[in-house]
Amino acid sequence: MRIVLIFIAFLLQACSSNMQDKDVVVNKVCDLPYTAYQATVTGYCQEPKAQLPDNVPVIEKSLEVRPVDQIPEYFWYSQKMKYSLAKQKGDAPLAFIIAGTGAGHNSAKNMRITRILYAQGYHVIALSSPTFANFIINTPESKYMTGDLGNDAKALYSLMQKTYAQAQREEGVQATSFSVTGYSLGGAHSAFLAKLDETEKQFNFEKVVMINPPVSLFNSVTILDSYVDVENNRAEIKAMLDEVFNRLSDGYADQETSKLSDDTIYRLFAGAKMTDEELKLLIGISFRMSSSDMMYAIDMMYNLGALKYKNHNVEKFESVTHSMYRADTIPFTRYFEKAMLPRTQNVEPGLTREAMLNRLGLKSIETYLSTSDKISVMHNADDIILKEGEIDYLKEVFGDRAKIFERGGHCGNIDRVSFVEHMNTQFVGAAL
Repeated sequence: MRIVLIFIAFLLQACSSNMQDKDVVVNKVCDLPYTAYQATVTGYCQEPKAQLPDNVPVIEKSLEVRPVDQIPEYFWYSQKMKYSLAKQKGDAPLAFIIAGTGAGHNSAKNMRITRILYAQGYHVIALSSPTFANFIINTPESKYMTGDLGNDAKALYSLMQKTYAQAQREEGVQATSFSVTGYSLGGAHSAFLAKLDETEKQFNFEKVVMINPPVSLFNSVTILDSYVDVENNRAEIKAMLDEVFNRLSDGYADQETSKLSDDTIYRLFAGAKMTDEELKLLIGISFRMSSSDMMYAIDMMYNLGALKYKNHNVEKFESVTHSMYRADTIPFTRYFEKAMLPRTQNVEPGLTREAMLNRLGLKSIETYLSTSDKISVMHNADDIILKEGEIDYLKEVFGDRAKIFERGGHCGNIDRVSFVEHMNTQFVGAAL
């Protein structure tokens, strides 16, 4: 099933990338029927893209955060923390970007936001999500599990100091001020980072912008988990994916060119005529693949014994197919119930499930969010990861610091004209 998904993921990545031929009209839009699921998968292509610089000089950087001898040899390919840097020619404000669930520093959305901020005159340091395998592997061992937002923020905060110090030392980067943003789970992490910085005062963030954050991490992952039940319906899911794969591959074979541009991707999806249920399946499977990669990295680094035998030293080129197969069947909610919650309760005796759930969301820092003028939120009214009433909650907490777009699904409009125009009012920087 993963082979089918790799092909589909390749198409989705191409659709969400920044490919653009020089002769393509930038304000072109697609004619796909709009739904929030379509916008989440292919992007909000019914609105024109914003014109952003194509030649942003992004430098791929790495940093030893965890001693290499503490990293299992199986992860030989991931023995340093990776991040991206885009630097201006002289002194400038600096913005950190935190990726969403399971995403790396160079994810398509991180790179889009990098282009937006760079065009506004910012140095940009883009970081992976704490739920990304490279982050988990290279973060010093903690008593807490990945996904505990406050403790994730502490790991991110330490990394931010280290990456900026390295950028200063090796690339001559000098920041005149600091800001932070992030999309999806990275948006929630940005809020917790802002609160942490109020006491640590290493950055004194000038601006904090949360992009499509979950109000409750548990609520959002419950929604995404509901889109696919691999454990009980593997055959049915495989059959549906095979059907989607066949329609997409038939459309690809009928093209006059093998080149994948925005237009050809949109034509493929238009020809496939996917239903919302099929789009939800793609979204759910994509989330499950990210979460299974996260769970395997956690199982290895914490020696939990859930996916591999406890205390078994996985060799450098040992096959882990059986472990990944098992990881594919585990919903994120079970990770919370069976791993995160018990481990945290061992560290904090007396912690209730309800109290733990509360701190996995914005309501745990509501007072701070409602009173801090430097924090704003950008969201979509039809975002698929929010439960009913959560958009109204954000409006109530943030007031006029909340910008709610009518459409866009989950992060589908990040590179669209209206989004970028508002983003530029938040990050004034030193526009070029």
